[in-house]
Amino acid sequence: MFDQRKLEVFIKLYETKSFSKTAKSLYISQPTVTTHIKDLETFLGVKLFDRSTRTVLPSKAGKIVYHYGKQILQLLKDMEKELFPYREEKKGVLEIGGSTIPGQYILPKVIKLFKESYPETMVYLIVGDTREIVEEVLEGSLEFGIVGAKMKEDHLNFEAWCEDEIVLIAPKDFPLREIELNTLYELPLIRREEGSGTWKTVTHYLENAHIELKSLNFVGEMGSTEAVKRAVMEGLGLSFVSKRAIELEISSQALKIISIKNLKITRNFFLVYRKQRVFTPLCERFLQFFQRVSL
Repeated sequence: MFDQRKLEVFIKLYETKSFSKTAKSLYISQPTVTTHIKDLETFLGVKLFDRSTRTVLPSKAGKIVYHYGKQILQLLKDMEKELFPYREEKKGVLEIGGSTIPGQYILPKVIKLFKESYPETMVYLIVGDTREIVEEVLEGSLEFGIVGAKMKEDHLNFEAWCEDEIVLIAPKDFPLREIELNTLYELPLIRREEGSGTWKTVTHYLENAHIELKSLNFVGEMGSTEAVKRAVMEGLGLSFVSKRAIELEISSQALKIISIKNLKITRNFFLVYRKQRVFTPLCERFLQFFQRVSL
């Protein structure tokens, strides 16, 4: 059978051109170096070094073996690195994604609790809108993501995780606490960007309530929940956001929630991952923990 150690000895001898230096570098005896080289030559059926002189010179076959041998050893090292997370579930690195609301307001808490149980792990959280996270999961750069809306992708699974409510927010001095549905046509509204899961859910509910989106008075579009909140506080207009994202602003009375008669907007956050994806043990452990957390 092929012996990786013998190939390592050959590579070192090729580079040092010295049996003694090779032996010293690899902490083995010179006779052991000789034995490994002979065994490798027998296995490959070629002479690796020209022994007609005192100098250690590679043969033409040796040069070929060195060229491919270096690549083989590198591939073995790369494979070892890739396999590491599958052998050790309490260590390693995990990259996950979250759309704006779960990424900013839910997952950081989950990660903190997980790190308390598994302090040797490193968790990287990538935050983007729903479309961006779904695309990264689809490409395989993220093992999974938590997003605010389903998207039509044949190669992905979407599993409901927890519920969220989306509410209409207004500046603190807005005169009303409740409005009729048709009053939306009279209000200045701020919408989210097209890839937003929040906005996708809002438009779905409004269309089902027979609200004509093109007739609404949109005064701006924002690329993040934080930008939306700030714009509303500054009096630019009203907007729809996750109730989870405004807990601090509501408690401090910086914003107020406006009820809409006969309209309550709810949604699920979804765990998204590639179909037939084999999760690393660390990822499996995180998902098990993640599903037990009550948020």
